[in-house]
Amino acid sequence: MSEDLVTIGKVLKPVGLQGEVKVALLTDFPERFDRLESVIVQGQQGDPLRLRLAHVRHRAPFVYLSFAGLADLDAVRPLHGALLQVPISGRVALPEGRYFHSDLLGLTVQTQQGRILGRISDIIETGSHDVFVVKGEEGEFLIPAHHKFVSEVDLAQKRMLVDPVDNLLDL
Repeated sequence: MSEDLVTIGKVLKPVGLQGEVKVALLTDFPERFDRLESVIVQGQQGDPLRLRLAHVRHRAPFVYLSFAGLADLDAVRPLHGALLQVPISGRVALPEGRYFHSDLLGLTVQTQQGRILGRISDIIETGSHDVFVVKGEEGEFLIPAHHKFVSEVDLAQKRMLVDPVDNLLDL
């Protein structure tokens, strides 16, 4: 498939004999499954496959899915470990100032004064604020994802401006 995709779940295992699968959520919006007509299933081998959803039920922290035409255990057993994806154009709209991690990874990070720190290589999720892991020529920096430190995110320019407090960037 040529379009860009975003992963929203992973098939953990078949459940029961009627072709239902247990899915680990890889999205902050589990209700999105209720609106989907189909998902793209990317198995560990083989080409992606588009499957139409027949039934969705929620039981936190999982979602349970049935697919049209896959009505028994043997039909869904090959889906074990498969990723469930949707076109990136179908992502949930976020409020202004909120971003998907996938949009932030790879952004160039620089200070207000023009010092290039590097690129965002990872995002650590913590209890209060995420932390951007920025790797560059000077080493690795940990920048809290908070408006006190991040002054601008420009996805079009693939850049994040930060205004670090004293000692935040000391190696």
